[in-house]
Amino acid sequence: MKNKPLNRQKYSKEVKEGLYQIVLPTTFPVGPVNVYLIEGNALTLVDTGPKTDEAWEILIKGIEEVGYQLMDIQQILITHYHIDHSGLLERVRKVSGAQILGHPLLEPYIELKPEFNEYRNQFYFKLYKSCGVPHEYQHHFARQQKRFQHLFDPSQVDIKLAHRQQVPGLEDWQVLYTPGHSQDHLCIYRRRDGVLLGGDHIIEHISSNALIEPPLHSTNERPLTLVQYRAALEMCADEDIQIIFTGHGEPVTKHRQLIHERLKNNWLRTEKIRHLLEDGPKTVYELTTLLFPSIFKKELNLTISETIGHLDLLTLLHQVKVEEIEGVSYYSI
Repeated sequence: MKNKPLNRQKYSKEVKEGLYQIVLPTTFPVGPVNVYLIEGNALTLVDTGPKTDEAWEILIKGIEEVGYQLMDIQQILITHYHIDHSGLLERVRKVSGAQILGHPLLEPYIELKPEFNEYRNQFYFKLYKSCGVPHEYQHHFARQQKRFQHLFDPSQVDIKLAHRQQVPGLEDWQVLYTPGHSQDHLCIYRRRDGVLLGGDHIIEHISSNALIEPPLHSTNERPLTLVQYRAALEMCADEDIQIIFTGHGEPVTKHRQLIHERLKNNWLRTEKIRHLLEDGPKTVYELTTLLFPSIFKKELNLTISETIGHLDLLTLLHQVKVEEIEGVSYYSI
């Protein structure tokens, strides 16, 4: 039952009817993360924020300012598995007893079974090797995961959501599956007033990275994440969205204009890659060091993903060729 809110809101604000935003601090370069509380037949928390004591305390205070207690949360919807969005998931679930909702592909990423972790580490090791990444960096992903493992407790998915279905307990809200930034990424859309909770799919001040991820099964082809991301952006451009409340930063009110700019800038980078290939074949790693000279060592997974994504586009359009020599892929025009 909803209690009388505190007189002065500090940690939460009502951004639309029955929709409240709580801003939580993170330790990541992207900055604070926005999580949302939705009133409906089931009180729903969308994303949880990172697993830090500071974020936990602010989340509780934000919920209390709206007039609820943490134990009133009936379900938690996760837009995607990244730890700035899901780090507190298990802690919230244990206190509230809430059911967890997400895309089916969320499941392995939050269960974090040892066999999946090993599969994922091996995928990135082989990927980096094929990209021509020097030996000392080929285990970068596994080392990074070990460094961040304390920021997430394994959890579960109780209700798996499909594209265009109604969100359980929220009759006005519909699921939009928007892969690219991650394979499990979804948004939810309230058509009657054009409100989209966009997670990291569309952000005003930064362009979301289409991260390379392994296929769910090792026998499948690697997902073409930038191709997915562009298609999901175009799908959203066709929707009558009035405002996007994002996972980071300020709301987006001119989504078609922003999407057009992102798609245009995307192609500008493909042209830059073509230009870099004019003087001869190069590996993904060599192109990455040229595209991102100041940050590639610190953000290897992000920058390698960006380079591969654009090469995927160019390869699909037969604008570049790829040849494998001793297990390393070389791209040329």
